[in-house]
Amino acid sequence: MASSVLKKSAKDIVILSALRTPVTKSVKGGLAQLFPEELLYHILRGSIEKSKVDLNLVDDILVGAVLQTLGGQKASALAVKKAGFPIKTTVNTVNRQCGSSAQAITYSAGSILSGENQFAIAAGVESMTHDYFPHRGIPQRIYQPFLESADEEAKNVLMPMGLTSEAVAEKFGIGRKEQDEFALQSHLKAAKATESGHFAKEIVPVEARLPESDKTVLISKDDGIRGSSTIEKLSALKPVFKEDGATTAGNSSQISDGASAVILTTRENAEKFGYKPKARFIGSAVAGVPSGLMGIGPSAAIPQLLNRLGLATKDIDIFELNEAFASQSIYCINKLGLDSSKVNPYGGAIALGHPLGATGGRVTATLLNGLRAQNKELGVISMCTSTGQGYAGLFANEE
Repeated sequence: MASSVLKKSAKDIVILSALRTPVTKSVKGGLAQLFPEELLYHILRGSIEKSKVDLNLVDDILVGAVLQTLGGQKASALAVKKAGFPIKTTVNTVNRQCGSSAQAITYSAGSILSGENQFAIAAGVESMTHDYFPHRGIPQRIYQPFLESADEEAKNVLMPMGLTSEAVAEKFGIGRKEQDEFALQSHLKAAKATESGHFAKEIVPVEARLPESDKTVLISKDDGIRGSSTIEKLSALKPVFKEDGATTAGNSSQISDGASAVILTTRENAEKFGYKPKARFIGSAVAGVPSGLMGIGPSAAIPQLLNRLGLATKDIDIFELNEAFASQSIYCINKLGLDSSKVNPYGGAIALGHPLGATGGRVTATLLNGLRAQNKELGVISMCTSTGQGYAGLFANEE
């Protein structure tokens, strides 16, 4: 069945570039001194320079942004205009929590399919250093009588994400040892991908300010990866969310800073302007799951997407599943019966970090880089999202 989705046509949505900044630790990491508008500026400029796509062709830029003030709209517009895009280039932001920049890809593809836009950029950015800690992603203004009268499913949309991890682990019997072992493999795989130079192919280095200094330093690598991690070190960490729980700082995604950008158009436009497609965006799906078990989202979204397209999991060469927590990652892999060698072959968010609004574009850049490196055809990105949803997207390699 895979052959049917690999057929090419002039109207295909193709990807001309999929890149990301390094992903660095919040507060103490290499990008911590930069604000989200700066991160977005750097990935937009870097993507245009590396792809050599004429920025004057870009009709719209849709930015995934989760935590920023005013939805990140004005800061994003500032970055776009400072990056040199023309007045005709419009800017919008989208927030589907951890799937925000992935959703930006879907929306951008739809606008191109409809003829509304010819070229678009689906970007994403998050400086969790600057925007996470005041509220930790939970709304501070909720009308309490309204909340108290809601049922459990509605109330659970406000549940801290770590508690949803614990809920998944408890309900589906995923133990601490299994979670730590998964986390260790994430770090080891990511360390290998860094050391081999694999990640350098998807990263735009960023000139970043040093703390309390006029000096700058070029940040070119992810700095949350712990290649020296061991199961002994991970097992010694205390649970963060429940005293008798299994979710620790070591088997959860890292709080991070970063940005990503994906440039899209049609195949006929690419040919018209002399650009070679790197990949094709085939389609996506969003599925709803219980809000208190939000981590299981990919286990619902991936089958929804593949069934619609007449595919099975065995047809997919690489799965890039965002590792929000080891518990939910393990559950989704087991539930879907995935070949673990095909899942996150270069590590995931436990090692790399999870800058919320940028993650969809980050896993896309990593997926397409991996498909090229392995000379494979089909790949899926997927992530759970706060409030009880899962996103999945399908891509075909064209390099």
